[in-house]
Amino acid sequence: MLQPRTGALYRLGSSMSFEPGGPGAKLLGAGWSEPDPDGFVWSDGKEAELIFSIATPARDVACQLELMPYLGDGAVAQQGVEIFFNCFRVGYAEVPPGRHTVSVYLPRELFMLRTAVLNLHIPGACAPAELGLSVRLRRC
Repeated sequence: MLQPRTGALYRLGSSMSFEPGGPGAKLLGAGWSEPDPDGFVWSDGKEAELIFSIATPARDVACQLELMPYLGDGAVAQQGVEIFFNCFRVGYAEVPPGRHTVSVYLPRELFMLRTAVLNLHIPGACAPAELGLSVRLRRC
């Protein structure tokens, strides 16, 4: 029998960083490496998810994600990221080098479940080892 997934409580409008033991680290589902002391976390594959509990909002929600792609020291020009919320595609971005804020809108109707899942699908993710740049097997 499948067990229901639950996540840490998230309050709308809260900003999350992902330092070890921080509030954002509690939202990390499958597909992430260990959180970095600087407050961010690398994906570790082609799929990465954040899982959280949230109250149904009164209206649609603007969600901002700060993304920084791994591009293999210029081996890749940009990284494509599909963004899903509770299994519905809500956005797509081609993320160039550096940190970038990507905004997506989450319709109120998608919040009807107790547990929400924000999924990043990164089809071009590759490990530094795959590019001959390191022995690290982690995909970013």
